[in-house]
Amino acid sequence: MKITEKDLTRQDEDIAPQEFLEEEARDYRFGNLPEVVGLVFTVFVIWLTFAFTG
Repeated sequence: MKITEKDLTRQDEDIAPQEFLEEEARDYRFGNLPEVVGLVFTVFVIWLTFAFTG
């Protein structure tokens, strides 16, 4: 599925129920992994900032 400019501005209420469920199922595959990786990366960057600036 190719994402278009129109898709980026659509709200959940504008999407057909079947399309919404497919999108939710696609998002569910990764679980909380993106949030956990982002949190770990953020903590790492903060640590680097303090480690090298004293």
